[in-house]
Amino acid sequence: MLPGQRVSGEPPPLAVTTSRDDDVVVLTAVGEIDAATIGRFRTELSGACVTGKRVILDLSGVGFLSCAGLHALEEANAASPRFSVIVKTALVSRILDVSGVGADLDVWRDVEDVLI
Repeated sequence: MLPGQRVSGEPPPLAVTTSRDDDVVVLTAVGEIDAATIGRFRTELSGACVTGKRVILDLSGVGFLSCAGLHALEEANAASPRFSVIVKTALVSRILDVSGVGADLDVWRDVEDVLI
């Protein structure tokens, strides 16, 4: 098997879904954000930042976040006037803390809390 190839029947490394309600765009990412998936992730995230006045990125289903993913979060935070991130896993929380990126983000545990 070549690098980047998936085993048949294996789930995709990253799934990103989008929902919109008025001016709020909620992106939900499930999988890993790494070198193989960063292009798609960045495209989805930047598109949301252009179309929504408020962008909420739900990383609850993300098991790995690379340096490229951190950079994409920083770009989105700079591009969107109201950008929030949902983090529930200890690993992603730790990556945000250790990198220092989390200090500049509006981080929450639940989407419902952000919308209050």
